[in-house]
This record gives sequence, C-alpha cells and structure tokens, in this order.
Amino acid sequence: MKRTAMAAGIAMVLSAGTIVAWASSPDAWDELKKRAEAACMAASGLDAPSIAAPVTNFEHHVFAVVDGRWPEGSAMAGQTAQWACLYDKEHETAEAREPGFP
Repeated sequence: MKRTAMAAGIAMVLSAGTIVAWASSPDAWDELKKRAEAACMAASGLDAPSIAAPVTNFEHHVFAVVDGRWPEGSAMAGQTAQWACLYDKEHETAEAREPGFP
C-alpha cells in the first residue's frame, strides 16, 4: 500500500512539472531567446558578435555565450573573444563579461 501511494505521489509531482514546463508556447520561448540573444550581444560590446551555442534557459535567467572581436581602441583590438552572458528575464537586462575575470 505504501509503495502504491508513493508511486502515485511521484507520478503527480512529475506530471505537475511537465504541465509547468509546457505552460508557455513555442512562440513565447522563441521570442525570449531572441530578446536574450540580442541583449547579450549588445552587452558584450564586441564587434561582429554572434551567439556561440544554444542558449540555456534557467528559472530567472538565460545564459548565452557570445563570440566576437575586441573593438578598436582596446588593448586586444581585432582579436577574437568569447564572453559569458546572463539575461535577466524579469528586468530584461543582460550582463556580459569574459569568463574567469572578476
């Protein structure tokens, strides 16, 4: 009896998670992805920015990796760069920086 009740409880939790995961439409996810990518490319400040890999969606943020070239006037001008970016879903802002630097 306990196993049946536990199995039923686990099934309910898992199905509830599935309902939450599918609550948004594919169009809404695509729009979020486009906003996050654009904000991250702008926040990087790199020349010719592009998104290096598929973005990763978290509860409050979207994580993206931005490739590009250091802008003119910087010590690394013209060299390739790769920046990590977090897009805040609530505030619709992005923060980007080189990985590993404070």
